[in-house]
Amino acid sequence: MARIIGVGTALPGNFYNKADIQNIGRRWLEGRNTSLELFQRFVSSAQNDARYFSVDAEEILSLNGLQHRADLFEREAPLLGARSLGQAISKAGIAPSEISSFLFTSCSLPSIPAVDALIIEKSGMPRTVRRLPIYQHGCAGGVIGLGLAHQLTNGSGPVALTSVELCSLVFHNNDDSPAQLVGAAIFGDGSASVIVDERKDGLQIVAVESFLVPNSRHLMGYDTFDDGFHLRLDRQLPGELAAAAPQRVVSFLKAHNLKVEDVSYWLFHPGGVKILDSLERSLSIEPARARWAREVLSEIGNLSSATVLFVLERFLDSGTVSDGDKVVMLGVGPGLTIELILMEYLGS
Repeated sequence: MARIIGVGTALPGNFYNKADIQNIGRRWLEGRNTSLELFQRFVSSAQNDARYFSVDAEEILSLNGLQHRADLFEREAPLLGARSLGQAISKAGIAPSEISSFLFTSCSLPSIPAVDALIIEKSGMPRTVRRLPIYQHGCAGGVIGLGLAHQLTNGSGPVALTSVELCSLVFHNNDDSPAQLVGAAIFGDGSASVIVDERKDGLQIVAVESFLVPNSRHLMGYDTFDDGFHLRLDRQLPGELAAAAPQRVVSFLKAHNLKVEDVSYWLFHPGGVKILDSLERSLSIEPARARWAREVLSEIGNLSSATVLFVLERFLDSGTVSDGDKVVMLGVGPGLTIELILMEYLGS
């Protein structure tokens, strides 16, 4: 069975607190009073106190066209990815040369060739490593990547997963749609990496499941226009998720002779306050059993596919988990897809 043996994270150097974001919003939306009022309301209610960006606010506000964004992504993403991967490798107590497969997730700015090749160059992984760059899964990419890492762990050596998201590069100054306002209020940049391998103890991945919600393509994703990608977030998303998630979670657990109350801890992708509220309420989960998602949302915001891996790191570092505890990771992404991983902690 695959076990998580190391998790590392990295954040860029441009830090902004809530007051900073509100001030930037005033400059961005000057003269668009209705949009500014709505944006300030989103910022105030988002329960997010700080975020980190790969470039400073002035450059974000002046982004235009795809070429400059792509150049910034190719410059910044490998640096963040190599940092988080280096931390994960160090915590795992292995050498980069031992890694057999390397998965990379991002939805910020898909590039060909993928920047995972640059991370390999920087990290010292073998040139024979199996590469699997994954795009288009959005916020669910971290959960999907971890599930695939589990499936690739077959005795050939440790498997590495790195998620890098530079959500700031998808910002559009001329777009003040509600979806863009929400995105500007909660999304940030960062990278997280996980190493999995076959070990006798630790957090074991037991099972994974993907579920595509019918007739939900319109709820989340990117709209592609001539100037690039524009965020799509439907206001019905939390309600649709609350309607679909409980049945899928119950069915998933039942297949492994478990019930919701048998799960000790929940690692949710912190897509936003309404998403977390709807999941906790619909599954009748005490917030304390899923608190790490809200902590991450508060401290760094939503980093798309990388965020749930920050939640995983926070959970493991808390020292809360005990021998035999069952843990469920849940991610939500475009499709609408619900991604589930069942884990169990086995002590030494």
